[in-house]
Amino acid sequence: MLEIPMHPHLSDHEPHGLHMHYAPPSSRLPDRFRATTLMNLAELVVEHGLGRTGVCAAEGCDRVYADTSRAGRRRFCSEACANRTNVAAFRARHRT
Repeated sequence: MLEIPMHPHLSDHEPHGLHMHYAPPSSRLPDRFRATTLMNLAELVVEHGLGRTGVCAAEGCDRVYADTSRAGRRRFCSEACANRTNVAAFRARHRT
């Protein structure tokens, strides 16, 4: 079982201003990253629901994404994957 030290606290250091940290400052850096990632993922699910997460629709890409757009219709992890897929579809249509 993986245990992540959680100790939410407010921090105020430049240039970020007042913000949350989720692990004690004495924690190892990987543990601090894990704690922050887990909390941000939990906040995303609470705010947008699980339906706003997915796996990239581009062929050969298995990256995941979080759709925070207004419309909620995201299908790709990045503009690069979207562009590559759309260009391939355009070329395939015009080959005939």
